[in-house]
Order: sequence, then C-alpha cells, then structure tokens
Amino acid sequence: MVKLLVIDKNRFQGIPFDLLIEFVKNYYVVVPHILAVECLISENRYPSEKTKDPLILLNRLDRIIKGGANIGYSLSRLIEKERTRISTVDSIIDEDGTHIFRKGELSTDRDFIEREAKYCRETFEPWINLLLQLLKTFYDNAVKKGLLKNFREEAGQTSRDIRLIKWLKATDMMRKDILDKFFPEISSYVGTYWFTWQTLRLWFAWGFEWTCMRSQSGPSIENVDISNDMYDMEYVAYLSRAEGLLTRDKKLVEPLARAAFPEKDIFACIEDVPRSYRIE
Repeated sequence: MVKLLVIDKNRFQGIPFDLLIEFVKNYYVVVPHILAVECLISENRYPSEKTKDPLILLNRLDRIIKGGANIGYSLSRLIEKERTRISTVDSIIDEDGTHIFRKGELSTDRDFIEREAKYCRETFEPWINLLLQLLKTFYDNAVKKGLLKNFREEAGQTSRDIRLIKWLKATDMMRKDILDKFFPEISSYVGTYWFTWQTLRLWFAWGFEWTCMRSQSGPSIENVDISNDMYDMEYVAYLSRAEGLLTRDKKLVEPLARAAFPEKDIFACIEDVPRSYRIE
C-alpha cells in the first residue's frame, strides 16, 4: 500500500521548486485545500516580497499538482461528508478537484484572483470566528475558576511539546461532552478517527495552549490574528488520514502533529522521506 504524505505551506515554499516537482512525480503527496487558499489570499505588500505574490504561489501550486500531487478536500467539505453520511471519510483526496486542476489552465487575471481571494476570506471567516470564540471561552473559564496562575506556572515550567500531550489527553477525556455540544445529532456515531473529531480535538488542545500563552502575555494576545493557527491545524488534521507530514513549522504544526499523532512520520526535508513512501 502506498503511503500518503501531507505537505504544509512551510515546505511548499521552502523546498527548491525543481526538487519539489521531481518529488511529487515519485511520491504520493496531498496538498491540503487550505494550502491553495493560503496561496490565493497571500499578500505581498512590498515589490521585493515575490515569494508572497499570490500569482507566483498559485503558479507553483498549479505546476506541482499537474506534476503529480493531489489536492485535498476542504475542512468544511470533509466535516459535511461525515455529518451527512454518518460515517468517517475514507479519503482526504479530492479526486474530482485534482482532475479539474490538472486539466484546467491557471488564470493570470489579477482581478479574478482578488475576487477569489475575497470569496475565500468570507468563506473562512465564520470558522475563524468560531475558533476565536472557543479560545476566548477557554480563557474566560480559566479566569472564572481561578486557574490562571496554574496555566502561568505550566507555561513557565514545561515545554510546549509536553503541554500539548497533556492538553490532548484532557480533551480526549471530554470527548462525549464536546461532541454533544458541537454535533448533538451525530455525536453517538462519531468515532475517534473521524476527521470531525480529530479537528475538534486539535482545536480544544490549542484552546488550552492559547490560555497558557495568554496567562503569560496578558490582554496583548487577545486581538492577535488567529487565522494562521486555524490554517495550521488543518495540515495537522490531515495527518489523521495520511502516514506522514512534511513540515518545518516549529511553532504549531510540528509540535501539535507529534503530540496528536505520535505514530505518524514527521519529516523536515524531502531527503528524510524513506523509500517506503515512494511510488513503485
């Protein structure tokens, strides 16, 4: 059985393009839907920031998918599929979307790209607001229960790697209550390996960690843009349906992936990926 490998934006941009093109020809790679979105909404405020130009990023994305990589389903589509079918998704790869990508031509019209970027931002805004509300609820509950000192001490005495494992264990213990609150109509059917549950699990674990960080920083973190946190957690959630992940993101993606999926492979470079992942 061919092993599936997820690539995040960090490696998508960081790996030399000629090496990446050659790699996707020989390995079973999935490009998460959120990576395509991040390419589209990328902003290059300065002419020198060519690596942030959405057209350059989209052209890179277009070429690696035509070269052999697969595009993945969006977070909302995966959750909707599980909710309506009342069963876990068997694949995160959007075969129809991949086919369309490979047969189509990339638009270079800047106005079109800006309209699509606006649509993506509006589509993701409710999800970002939901996560932000969850994070604030975590913090408010810690304040009400007088636990801020505990979180502050936790942040000062333990590493993020250790804390995330602890937060995930706490989340797993609340599994029934979480599912009853967010998906009451299907909560009794949702298995531990459903993409829906894995996403909620990551969000709640990050809620604990965010409270930890805010207990140290105070109100300054309250208005920080958390959209990137949500995007990064989608890369990690994809690992529930893949064997490996390519990332060098030390802030969130790698530590959360290692804590949530200790049995999966995390690679920093394509040279680290063993031949067992190669398409023979």
